[in-house]
Amino acid sequence: MTSRVLIILSIVLLIVSSCRRDIDDTIKLDCTNAFNNPTHPKAILYQSIIDHYVEKGIPGISILIKDSDGVWCSSSGYADLEQKIPFTPCHISKGASITKLLVGTLTMMLQEDGVISLDDPIDQYIDKDILSKIDRSEGVTIRQLMNHTTGIYDVITSSDFYLAVLNNPNKEWTQEELLAFVYGQKGYDLNTYPAHYSNTNTLLLSMCIEKATGTPHHKLLRERIFNPLGMNATFMQGREKIPNLAAQGYYDLHNNSSIVNVSNLITGSGNGYGGIYSNVFDFYYFIQALLVDKTIVSEASLNEMQTFVQEDDDFYTGYGIIKKFTKKSTFGIGHTGRDLGYSANLFYFPEKGYTMVFFVNYGTNGNSNLKQVFLDFENAITDNLISD
Repeated sequence: MTSRVLIILSIVLLIVSSCRRDIDDTIKLDCTNAFNNPTHPKAILYQSIIDHYVEKGIPGISILIKDSDGVWCSSSGYADLEQKIPFTPCHISKGASITKLLVGTLTMMLQEDGVISLDDPIDQYIDKDILSKIDRSEGVTIRQLMNHTTGIYDVITSSDFYLAVLNNPNKEWTQEELLAFVYGQKGYDLNTYPAHYSNTNTLLLSMCIEKATGTPHHKLLRERIFNPLGMNATFMQGREKIPNLAAQGYYDLHNNSSIVNVSNLITGSGNGYGGIYSNVFDFYYFIQALLVDKTIVSEASLNEMQTFVQEDDDFYTGYGIIKKFTKKSTFGIGHTGRDLGYSANLFYFPEKGYTMVFFVNYGTNGNSNLKQVFLDFENAITDNLISD
C-alpha cells in the first residue's frame, strides 16, 4: 500500500467512521468445534503461538492444522474488539484473495465441461472497446490471466480506487466500474520474473466466466463448489449478505499502534479477485477435496493448475493457485488472502500431507507496526507445523 494511499485513508477516516457498516456487529458464538483436540501432541505449542501473537497486538486468530498427529483447531483474541466478542473457529472472516483459488478451480471445472478453454483469447468474451483501453491486454488468453503473466496493471494499486472505495464504502462494484481505474494505466514489464501478480487478471477472468456461462460467477461458485461441499458458512461480499457471525476487520490506519475498524469498506469485493468470507472448517473441506481427495477436478486439471512460474523471491503462480514457503524445508500450495482489514492463509504441504488454514482480522499488506508481527506469526506457525 503506497504512502499516497495511506494519506488518503487518513484524510477520509471521519467519513468512513460515520458510515453504515457492511459488516454488522459480531454475535457471540457457542462454537462446537469437532476438531478441538487437546490431546494433540502440539496442542499446547500451537495454542501458545497464537496466544503470543494476540498479546503482541493481533486482534484475533482462528486456525486449523492437520499434521501427522491429526487435526487441531483453535482460536485466540477477539472477533469484535468493540464488543469484546471472542474469536472462535465458527466465526467467519474475510479470505480475500483466496477467492482466486476458488475462481481458478471453477475455471478448470468449466474447461472440463467444454465451456471454456485456458487457451481462449479473452477478446472472445470481453468487448474489444474495453480491452483497447487496457495496456498489455492485446492477445491475452485465459491461461495468462490465471497465472498472472499478462503484465496488466493491478487495480488495487490505484490511489483513485481507494479514494472511490472510501467515498462509497458500501458500494457493490461491477467489473466495468473497477476497470475504469485500470484504463490508460501502464502495465508491468516482465523482465525480472515472468509473472506479475495483478488483481485485474482475476477480475477479467470473472468477466470471461460470466460471458461464457451466462451466469454470475458467485452463483456458479455456490452451485458447483460451496453447496456440494457443504460450505454453508461461506459467502461472497458485494454479491451476498454477510451474516453477523463475521469477524470485524481492523487496520492501524495512522501507523501509530491505534487500530481502526475498517469492516465497512468493500474493496471491490465480489468481482473475481476477492470478497469471500468463510471459516476454517469450510476452507479445510475445500482444500481437502481439491488437493487431497481430488474430487473436484481431474488429475490432469490439478497437474495443469500446478504448472508454476516465478512471481517473486518466494511466490510462484499457477493457474488460480500459488506456491509459497519454498525457502523452508518444504513448500505449500494454496493461496494467501490479504485485504484492508483481514488476512488469511490456506495451504496444503504435499510433501508432508499437512494442511494449514488460518484467519487474522487485521490487514497486513500495508506497512503498519503490526505487519512484522503478522509475518513472525506466519513463520512461527508454519515452521512448527513442518518441523517434524
